[in-house]
Amino acid sequence: MNHNMRTLKLQAWALIAAHFVIVVLHAVAHEVLPVKATPAQLSFIVPVIVLAPIVAGVIISRWTRAGTILLTLSMLGSFAFGLYYHFIADTIDHVGHVAQMQPPFWSQMFQVTSYLLAISELFGTVLGVMWLIGLRQSFKSYAARTGF
Repeated sequence: MNHNMRTLKLQAWALIAAHFVIVVLHAVAHEVLPVKATPAQLSFIVPVIVLAPIVAGVIISRWTRAGTILLTLSMLGSFAFGLYYHFIADTIDHVGHVAQMQPPFWSQMFQVTSYLLAISELFGTVLGVMWLIGLRQSFKSYAARTGF
């Protein structure tokens, strides 16, 4: 494995691990506060926000491009979902509504993790796109050198 691929995989795993920790803390805040996800929301949250990044991390080990595509799409979907529910839609899930809830520690945890999720997911999306562009260029370079 060349240095660039190894670096890409380590960065992806670090992003996935950080995102997972933030997701868990955010989920606990959801459970402690009266901010329950609907069944429809859960049908998106569990496969896209929780499971897809983990599966992408496993896939990246063997199929770098496929894993990177899955990670990028899951981060993009997660970012769009969180942006809408935490910052745009006037729902119980909006960070402005959660600010006044009790207990204050979990209200603050909800707010902080909402911002951290948005940052990590946007970062993951941008990195994923950059990785995919880099992988494409690496393949083109390899193909030109080998006549593939």
